[in-house]
Amino acid sequence: MKIKTLLLVLIFAASTCFAQNKSINFEAGSFAEIKAKAKKENKLIFIDAFTTWCGPCKWLAKNVFTNDTVAEYFNTKFINASIDMEKGEGIEIAKQYEVRCYPNLLFIDGDGNIVHRSAGALNVKKFIQFAENAQNPEKKFSKYKNEYESKKNDTKFLYEYIYIISTTCLPYKDIVIDYFKTQKDEELAGRANWNVIRDFTKDYESREFQYLLSNVETFNKTYTTDSVNTKIKNVLISSGNNIIYKKDMKDDDYKSYKKEISKLNYTNIDEVLFRLDMAYLERKEDWKKYFDLAIEKGDKYFKNMNEFNNISWSIYEHSDDVKTLQKASSWMQKTLEIKENQIWYMYDTYASVLFKLKNKAEAKAAATKAIELAKATGTSEDEYKTTIELLEKIEKLK
Repeated sequence: MKIKTLLLVLIFAASTCFAQNKSINFEAGSFAEIKAKAKKENKLIFIDAFTTWCGPCKWLAKNVFTNDTVAEYFNTKFINASIDMEKGEGIEIAKQYEVRCYPNLLFIDGDGNIVHRSAGALNVKKFIQFAENAQNPEKKFSKYKNEYESKKNDTKFLYEYIYIISTTCLPYKDIVIDYFKTQKDEELAGRANWNVIRDFTKDYESREFQYLLSNVETFNKTYTTDSVNTKIKNVLISSGNNIIYKKDMKDDDYKSYKKEISKLNYTNIDEVLFRLDMAYLERKEDWKKYFDLAIEKGDKYFKNMNEFNNISWSIYEHSDDVKTLQKASSWMQKTLEIKENQIWYMYDTYASVLFKLKNKAEAKAAATKAIELAKATGTSEDEYKTTIELLEKIEKLK
């Protein structure tokens, strides 16, 4: 089973909280009725913008919305609405408020104007702080958005706005550009500017990133070599991915970019090229070359369980080659030897690969283990329904 890494990151990044006795009370009426009620009571509307497939949305609903302190605070201060962004009115609401990721957390007024926003599965403490900021004239999102045009030369303002907008899943490239217009070349290696480069610069062609590439040793001496190398690697990969995943992606554009960055005197350039070629071949659906490259260099560059899980799942879906399937099986077996990796969907992938190899006994054991772990961790049956179906297929193997 292929798991979306971004969702996993958001789940594990959230701190653990405990459900208690109360819960946020969400309104059942139409969006127009909710706005009318908020206007009448002179309250802000909190919108939990969710989807049914979003794991962190479920985590938030189970662990934060049911916290006594959160429930008391939100039920007293706000009119609350939990809206599926892929159904009914939610579809238009998602467009209206530029909802780009989930969970998306919105505060609007009775007229429907955005007041404050954030995204991700915040823990109780951060969730309460988020709500308090929505009521603070100096900290709410709308304050920064409304002042942006008049404060493009205010370094402190731009720095704060970049940070705030980065928590919303909205684009902030233009704000970063405006920020660096206020900075001279000789200032770019300073601590504040390194923080902006490290956290928010994503464009290979940007002035600040080119400055970083030309002055790597200066940055290495002032900051940690690992952080500088990681930043360079991430920008090179993300810029390449922007070319690869364009709707009208052109092979020549990718080849030109790859040729250009291949000339860089950068320690991790081989890994960058590996990851970009993997993305390119996947986009082209050239599965044989994709799997051949993964087998050639995956042991060196795959870093975590989800990378091994996702490549193994792709092999299960797109390859009938025995040696390729055997490699996927060995990857999953090795990954599952680590206790922390023993998660139900990892066993599901392992069982799927073994099933395709017609290894009935081990496939059955892995599928059974997947189902046991899913049940033990409170996973809904809908999520592991395909594993149950897989086990039935395994049983029929001869």
